[in-house]
Amino acid sequence: MPRLTDVNELIQSEGLTQAQADAVVDDAQAILCIACAGSGKSQTLAYRIARLMSQGVPAASIVAITFTEKAADAIKRRIASVLERTGQSSNLIGQMFIGTIHAFCQNVLADGDALFRQYDVLDGNRFTLYLMSRYYELGIADLRPRFNNRYFETLDQVRNAWNIFRDEGLSLEDIEARDESIGRTVRAIRDGLLRDQFIDFASMIRETADRATNAGRVRDRLAAIQHLLVDEYQDVSGAQEELVAIVYALGGNIFVVGDDDQSIYGWRGAHVANILEFEQRYPNVHKHVLATNFRSTRAIVSVSNDFVTTQLGPQRLPKQPRENWNAAPRQLVAHHFETRAEEAGWVADRIVTLLGTEYRKSAGTTARGLTPADFAILMRSTKSQEQDGNPRHAAFSDALRTRGIEFTLAAGGSVFDQPAVNALREVFIALEQGPIDRNQANQLIADHIRPAYPQINVRRTYEVLADWGRRIHQPLGAVRQRLFPQALLVDLLEAFNIRGSDFSETVMRDIGLFSKMLQDVESVYLSIDSTDRFRSVVRFLQQVAEGGYDVSTEDIVTRPNAVTISTVHQVKGLEFPVVFVVDVVPGRFPGNQRRFDCALPQDLLAAAIARGAYASDRSAEARLFYTALTRAERFLHVTGAALLPNGRRTNRQSPFAAALQDEELCSDPAIIPEGLVPAPQQQELDEATLPTSFSDIKYYLNCPMDYRFRKSFGFSPPVPELFGYGRVVHVAIEKLHELFPDRAPTRQEAQAIAQENFHLKHVAQSRDPQNRPGAYERAKEKAQQIAEDYVASYAADFTHQRQVEVRFEIPARGCLITGSIDLLMRCNEAGDILEAHVLDFKTMEGGADPQQNRDLDWRELSLQVQLYAKAARDVLGENAATGSIHLLKDNQRVQIPIDEASVNAAIGNIEWAVQGILEQDFPMRPTPNKCRDCDFQRLCPQQQQQFRADAGLPPRIATPAGPVFARAIE
Repeated sequence: MPRLTDVNELIQSEGLTQAQADAVVDDAQAILCIACAGSGKSQTLAYRIARLMSQGVPAASIVAITFTEKAADAIKRRIASVLERTGQSSNLIGQMFIGTIHAFCQNVLADGDALFRQYDVLDGNRFTLYLMSRYYELGIADLRPRFNNRYFETLDQVRNAWNIFRDEGLSLEDIEARDESIGRTVRAIRDGLLRDQFIDFASMIRETADRATNAGRVRDRLAAIQHLLVDEYQDVSGAQEELVAIVYALGGNIFVVGDDDQSIYGWRGAHVANILEFEQRYPNVHKHVLATNFRSTRAIVSVSNDFVTTQLGPQRLPKQPRENWNAAPRQLVAHHFETRAEEAGWVADRIVTLLGTEYRKSAGTTARGLTPADFAILMRSTKSQEQDGNPRHAAFSDALRTRGIEFTLAAGGSVFDQPAVNALREVFIALEQGPIDRNQANQLIADHIRPAYPQINVRRTYEVLADWGRRIHQPLGAVRQRLFPQALLVDLLEAFNIRGSDFSETVMRDIGLFSKMLQDVESVYLSIDSTDRFRSVVRFLQQVAEGGYDVSTEDIVTRPNAVTISTVHQVKGLEFPVVFVVDVVPGRFPGNQRRFDCALPQDLLAAAIARGAYASDRSAEARLFYTALTRAERFLHVTGAALLPNGRRTNRQSPFAAALQDEELCSDPAIIPEGLVPAPQQQELDEATLPTSFSDIKYYLNCPMDYRFRKSFGFSPPVPELFGYGRVVHVAIEKLHELFPDRAPTRQEAQAIAQENFHLKHVAQSRDPQNRPGAYERAKEKAQQIAEDYVASYAADFTHQRQVEVRFEIPARGCLITGSIDLLMRCNEAGDILEAHVLDFKTMEGGADPQQNRDLDWRELSLQVQLYAKAARDVLGENAATGSIHLLKDNQRVQIPIDEASVNAAIGNIEWAVQGILEQDFPMRPTPNKCRDCDFQRLCPQQQQQFRADAGLPPRIATPAGPVFARAIE
């Protein structure tokens, strides 16, 4: 362990400001760190964590909550660097938790009760689909008269009521006593989610907070936290603040970082009062203000701070940010154009002017020429429509397009603007109406399909349309069949000859996003085998998916070399050398005030209403505008237009734009910044590390094109038969170890546990399970048998041993490998851990000779266990003596080599694959066996291609049958 002075010396040598250093070394139990825009909060968090560990604080007792996974990755990179430079192992990152609040709560709940591991997570789109799929069952239809009989307005109101109910921790009985109908629906949603084993984001946090109030595993897990660090604290909700308070009450130290001036999520429940009143809620708070802005010029720092100070007055915490380096060239412009066309044209022309301008990130760094990726066009909303019917971003994206400038709509437009995706939706819409005749099919092909898919096979398309028309609209009372929209998509794409179309990466990603939408449908719909069910899918595609999925060409690893057109919310946490804040007109900046609107009884929400939650007022608008201004590093342009497309009235200049004042502020858009020096365009190197899991990497090692379909394009595989079966059997085994830590359960007890926890939401149960058992009943019976056989054959696993599942993260070259391990810990009589056995449960059958079973891929199975062994040793500090695959169907264990050479070879394969992904090297590597089993065989051209010239070969993988190369090498 390094000496404490080593970390302190590093803090001084790395050039941390005094305020940063003071925040890093402060030992108070409750610390409020106000981090002004661009003030290096991630660096401060990283050094604080490294110092805590140098003091002997166990890594496992440190939790850092971030707003996004991307922010978590950035902090992990910084921590790894600091740990290595202070003589500590970067593997220690895997012992702590760094991630979003939702991921943390999901992890805590699963540790508290293994049953949560088989719950499916509902994001916003999936939760909407859940409500649609159970519209009558949940009583939503009964509420329609209250909302003008509008289907989707009713859904929005119900979803909003549910989220606020969970976030505010309201009493269901209080709701029902005041409003029986809305209370009935809220109760039905709660009971339905529990019955169907779904959990939404709001419920993750609420369940964790509620369970922590009572003794149990969840409370114990929170009590084990010695240091909780919360980033973007100004945007935490009521339920999230409850968790912070619980950790503090249990003796944990809390370090919260944020900026009240950047609180921009009040409309969805964030409480800016949490940060404003932090010092009143917690005793003896130590406060630090990070005021040095390392991002922006003096003029940008000054004009944005003066603006927010004037607008908010005593509604903000006092702070006086200052620039670290007043770099040149620079410019600050505010101008109100006559027309939107002039505004958009000027923005595009100014980008042309500045492209290739010499730029240095900070003093002493290497100069480079600005590229399209250095520019951002920020708007209040990109998807709302102008009065001419076009999306708000259209004038700007069109202006860029006409000048040949690449751009990405990071949160704008609709994927259905793309012909290839719109054609697919048009087919779904046509099928909703009923079986399609030849004339209708020809019209569909001429108007939509052939323009997007010129290689279409017309005869095959007729066959697909006829087949699905019959199956979707089969008469009531016919034998029920399972229909999946993903299967329809594959049939259509095959008929449209996608494998012979040679589409660009962008088009394939657009189609992949459509596949993601259908995957969301399949997550909550058992089948779409009726007119009504299929109509719901089409409604979703028309009304929800249109605005519910962001269109972005953002690569999985680096920012694309394209101008970003985005909402302010979407670029929170990002920065750009050149920023244009456009469409700054009354009604946009500031936007119209959004009043509190919720179907729940108003008196139950009096406190939330009083603090301004779930609404947007002038103060919230000022914070959003301030956030937009502070994304700029060197050039900031604030523009609006008096006359919008087809506008009937002239807009005056926005009061926000008019309020900007600084000696450098330029109001003449014709003035070009002084001191522009040309330089070759060079994109800023992205230091991103590829976060990945073995379940992702294994696809590349099988065939890089398989990985590309899944991860680059975003295609979803078809739903397999008995989807989720392996997970529920695994959970049954975990529950046995959870409930019987000291003795082996009997066969009868094992059977009861497996029966009680068995749940397959994607497989229909028989209507007569006793006399006519179906697939569900047979799978359940097999699961019970597996549990019985396991406790009978491996009773020793329960005596002087304990089974646990733990998460891990392994830093490797260019990547961060994440996952979770099943460990079997052998203990002595005193309970001390002697050694760990890595045990990977698989619901597979080995047969008489598992090592020769061609249905088992021992390369993949061996790699997984070897990575787990490395994690157990290096990350978790456990002596992984042996590793094995447990084949549950016939109750066999097969030993896997986990010696040092075998583990190193496994890591070598991972790093080889990650390098290929970073190099965007995705050759097709077809073989008959691989392609036969591939989820995308009908979409892939299956043409043999070679790896890049310098790819080399990965090490051979050590398997029970001997060393072999990854399948991608075949």
